[in-house]
Amino acid sequence: MRLKSLEIQGFKTFPDKTKLSFEQGITSVVGPNGSGKSNISDAIRWVLGEQSPKSLRCAKMEDVVFNGTDKRKRQGYAEVTLNIDNKDRALDFNGDDIAVTRRYYRSGESEYLINKAAVRLKDINELFMDTGLGRDGYSMIGQGKIDSIVSSKGEDRREIFEEAAGISRYRYRKIDAERKLKSTEDNLLRLRDIVTELEERVGPLEKQSEKAQKFLEYSEEKRGLEIALWLLTLDRSQNELKVQDEKISIAKSQYDDAETALEQIQTESEEIYIRNGEYSSKIENIRTEITDIESQISEKRSFVSVAENDILHSNENIERIKNDIAQFDVNSDELEKRIADKEKEISELDADIIAKKKKYSELSEQLNEINTTSGKSSDVLQEITAELSVLTSKSADARVTEMTAESTVSELNSRIESLISSNDEKKTQSEELADISKVYENKIGAAKEKIESLKNTIDGLQLKLSSKEKKKDELREESNKLMLDVREHMRKISFLENLERNLEGFSKSVKTVVNAQSHGKVHGICGPVSRVISVPKEYGVAIETALGAAMQNIVTETDEEAKQAIRYLKSVDGGRATFLPLNTIKPRELRENGLEDCYGFVGVAANLCSCDSKYNGILYSLLGKIVIAEDLNCATAIAKKYSYRFKIVTLDGQVVNAGGSLTGGSLNRNTGLLSRASEIETLKKQTTVLEQKSKDAENRSVEISREYSAFEAQLLGSQADLSNLRQDLVRLEAEKRACDNELANAGASVENAMNEITNCRRRIEILEKDKNSAKQLLVELNKKIFAAEEKVNELTGSRAELTKKREEISLQLQNLRLEIVSSQKDIDALNSDIVFAKSTGNENLERKAELNQEIERIKSVILEKTALIESANAEIERLIANQNERSKAIEKINADREQLEKRSAEIRTVERDKTSERETSGRELARLEERKINIQKQYDDIISKLWEEYELTRREAEECAVEIDDSKQAQRRLNELKQKIRSLGNVNVSAIEEYKEVSERYEFMSAQVNDVEKSKKEIEKLITDLTKQMKEVFVESFDQINKNFTYTFKELFGGGTASLSLADPENILTSGIDILVHPPGKIVINLEALSGGEKALVAIALYFAIMKVRPAPFCVMDEIEAALDDVNVYRFAAYLRRMTDNTQFILITHRLGTMEEADVLYGVTMQDEGISKLLELRSTEVAEKLGIDSK
Repeated sequence: MRLKSLEIQGFKTFPDKTKLSFEQGITSVVGPNGSGKSNISDAIRWVLGEQSPKSLRCAKMEDVVFNGTDKRKRQGYAEVTLNIDNKDRALDFNGDDIAVTRRYYRSGESEYLINKAAVRLKDINELFMDTGLGRDGYSMIGQGKIDSIVSSKGEDRREIFEEAAGISRYRYRKIDAERKLKSTEDNLLRLRDIVTELEERVGPLEKQSEKAQKFLEYSEEKRGLEIALWLLTLDRSQNELKVQDEKISIAKSQYDDAETALEQIQTESEEIYIRNGEYSSKIENIRTEITDIESQISEKRSFVSVAENDILHSNENIERIKNDIAQFDVNSDELEKRIADKEKEISELDADIIAKKKKYSELSEQLNEINTTSGKSSDVLQEITAELSVLTSKSADARVTEMTAESTVSELNSRIESLISSNDEKKTQSEELADISKVYENKIGAAKEKIESLKNTIDGLQLKLSSKEKKKDELREESNKLMLDVREHMRKISFLENLERNLEGFSKSVKTVVNAQSHGKVHGICGPVSRVISVPKEYGVAIETALGAAMQNIVTETDEEAKQAIRYLKSVDGGRATFLPLNTIKPRELRENGLEDCYGFVGVAANLCSCDSKYNGILYSLLGKIVIAEDLNCATAIAKKYSYRFKIVTLDGQVVNAGGSLTGGSLNRNTGLLSRASEIETLKKQTTVLEQKSKDAENRSVEISREYSAFEAQLLGSQADLSNLRQDLVRLEAEKRACDNELANAGASVENAMNEITNCRRRIEILEKDKNSAKQLLVELNKKIFAAEEKVNELTGSRAELTKKREEISLQLQNLRLEIVSSQKDIDALNSDIVFAKSTGNENLERKAELNQEIERIKSVILEKTALIESANAEIERLIANQNERSKAIEKINADREQLEKRSAEIRTVERDKTSERETSGRELARLEERKINIQKQYDDIISKLWEEYELTRREAEECAVEIDDSKQAQRRLNELKQKIRSLGNVNVSAIEEYKEVSERYEFMSAQVNDVEKSKKEIEKLITDLTKQMKEVFVESFDQINKNFTYTFKELFGGGTASLSLADPENILTSGIDILVHPPGKIVINLEALSGGEKALVAIALYFAIMKVRPAPFCVMDEIEAALDDVNVYRFAAYLRRMTDNTQFILITHRLGTMEEADVLYGVTMQDEGISKLLELRSTEVAEKLGIDSK
């Protein structure tokens, strides 16, 4: 056998899983003080079964679990596993590998495992017995054991020697045999007492047996008659059950018919509800379509109104244009008249010019004659006169030019003033027209904004109407649904109240007592338990299960009233009932600590219920010691924790009974009695809430309808306003167009006038130039004429008359010339007027043609508008027809809805009738079923009596029943037999068997006494043999250990003597063991006189001596060489090496000599406070790295 490895997790300072592997030889564990080295030896001791926390250097066993640090959480458990190679079968275990595990939880629970299979501590101890590996063996040598082996009394050293001698198994067998001997002696004593007692009972039992024989004879006859009578009752009950089944079948059929009818009614109601919803949806869709049609009609009507307004304005424009054309005609006539007048004036002026030209020619001739006459005087004078004539003619022309220019300039200035004045008026008119156009533009913009705003308002109103309609339908649907729920709740309430009134589900006895109280036949009845306590719905099933049949126990004020009720039940054959008097029932309470902290604990049953204070005693008497748990797993866990001392019920009705039995499955038929009243109350509250919700929904529906109507009226008003605004917009746009036309005409007139003014001013400039030139020319000519006249005068001084006459003629010629020019100018002006008039006439003709074309265009537009109006009116008529059709469809749907409402009312009436019929059938069915139950109970009671009293089934009873001719006579005989049986008094029915049994038992017990006495002798012989073997084995081992001790002592001390002796050689198995040593050069009387190192070396020598006799497979030494000096440490280490062939050594040390001898070094460090870490170092690896030979 060899130790393979040690696995530690959560043990003391090793929170993480740590594994130490061990090879054959020496393994040393080193490290600083406090690093956790010794925790490894503690772990081995602990896994081998150590139970003393003190031996493990702990205050309590919980301290072996890692307790945490500032950085690490504490562990929940500690676990240590020892892996052993058992190929040589040194341990009595069928396996090559053995893994011994011990696990300890912080909660106090402990586990032992061998190869992961749970075992007992006893199994661990027996496995390692006599191997030196047990918790008290010599393989575990701790820090204090070295001192104690030397310092302790001789008696305290025996355990090590016994373990080394291998007598632990013998001692275990001897103790077991002594225990059996004690048990045998106790059994023998009891057997002798039993035999004495049986001797005393045999005599009286013989007499009782004779009396019992008579009893059995009577009972046998009674049995036959009773079975026969019971069978007759069974036959009657069976027949009655058949009759009841037929009645129940009829009632069930009626109930099912009513139920089927109600289901059909419910189905039809749901169909009506669905169809009603469909009708509402259709009406909503049709109303939406009607709204769309109304919107289209409104748009069409607005279009027609706008078109008619356009036609009206077009006709007005045509009239205006016609007026303009008429005015053009009038102006044309005036122009023609003016042209004729002008032409007439021209003709007159032409005639006048011709006459004046003729006169001018005559005067010119006269002047020429005068000049000729004058010229005859001299040639010089003639030349001067000719020159003067030319100058005079030029002067006349220049004067005419000047006068004509001045007159024309004056006329043109007048025309300019006239045009400017006209332009000012036109400009003022244009400004006014522009202002008017701007006003129209603002009005049109405002109208468009109002139209857009109204459109938005109409869209918003339509959305609101749609939302309100949808909300109204939803509220109507919600109200209908709520009313259906209310009716369903009312139906359930009515059904449950009928059940409650008729005490359905209660036993016959409860009904009898409650009815008797209502009729005053009994008093002080508070009611069944189910009616005096209240239970929340979530706990209903659990409390009903907890109460069981006690739900039908009857609560009374006093015990006297309970007695009165029992007497009444007996008198009317009303069955049996249990009564709970308030003055005698005492409460019971559960007093267990820590229940509230258990997982799944709901509460104590009584605390979950409520009742009037006077019923508290009843409540706690029935439920005070029953616990409610969430589920069966929680219930079993709680029951196990409290050793099954009380009853636990789960929320779904499963039961863990006191004592540990379980009850569960489906619920019984009485389930619901307790919660019926609370269910009725809950349903009533829910019904009230539903009715209020339905009422609120209806009120909200009415309010929504009012809001809908208001919005609808607002929408119609807004649509009318929109139509009016559209008409106003059309009118304003037409008026603005007319104003813009006038404004354009005025602008054109102003522009034409400005062009004319420009032309006039240009002509004035030319005329002014001509006028100035004529004036200058006239001045020069006058000078020349005056010079010529001076010369003429000088030459003709006597020709004054000729000169005067010539001047007169010249003046006349000048005047005629002026008149001719003026007339010519007038002719030109008249021609110009004629041309202008003709031009104006032509323009008027062109404008008239344009206006006629405009009239034709407007008429074409009017025709188009008229066609569109006719089309729109036709569309409006079609839309109105569609609207009327949809309105009729709504009326038809409403008519259908009225029919549905009528049908719904009829269905409700039928539903009430069928509900009443179903309830009546239900009550009748319940009564018949109760009657059947009572008959069945009577039948079952007889069947039960057959089995309970005679252990017979009905078939077996029929086989063994006696035949009776007269049932009444048989009943009388049965009564006689019962009387005879009563007269026998108390009969020990079992006396016959008991007498026989006691007699047989007396004989058997006498034989048992003999057997036990024989067993006692055999056990005493076994104890003697074991004692002898133990002595022989111990003496042999002791002598061998003594020799080895002497030899080992000399080797370790380098001389001296040592020996072992028995303190009491006469009592080898109890004697203490003394150690006698004499180190070299010392005489030691008492071991206490030795130094610490010497004591340690003595103890080590003793341990080595023991190991030579019975080598342990492995040995753990915890700093046993700490007190040795370096020389002795090396001796100790060398001696260890010599013993490694048979034993593995695990050394906890910090001595260099021991470390050097080790094959494997494990270093233990504590880098983190409170947490040990492990480092492995093999000697072969060290040697290989250092380049030296390993041991």
